[in-house]
Amino acid sequence: MIEENYGHWHLDFYCDESEFYTSATGFWNEEGSWDVFFNEYSNDELYKLFGGFNYEMDEDFGLLIFKAKDYDEAHDKFVKWVEDVLLPLLNKK
Repeated sequence: MIEENYGHWHLDFYCDESEFYTSATGFWNEEGSWDVFFNEYSNDELYKLFGGFNYEMDEDFGLLIFKAKDYDEAHDKFVKWVEDVLLPLLNKK
């Protein structure tokens, strides 16, 4: 398991049927958990897609999509976030 002092790690999502791929990055924070950022698009595109949502935006790391206690929780949350939030937004475009 990838935990504290590791620095950061990457989460991947891939759908065989559509060949859609995206990723996020988790960074260890001072609170003792992981901040997971989505940065697959430019900041302008992120603002357009997620401007109506209550997400924190970091100019360097992108959209803070959630916090997680460990890699397994982050991976599960990321898959759910992509399926429930990102893909529906992209399909509206």
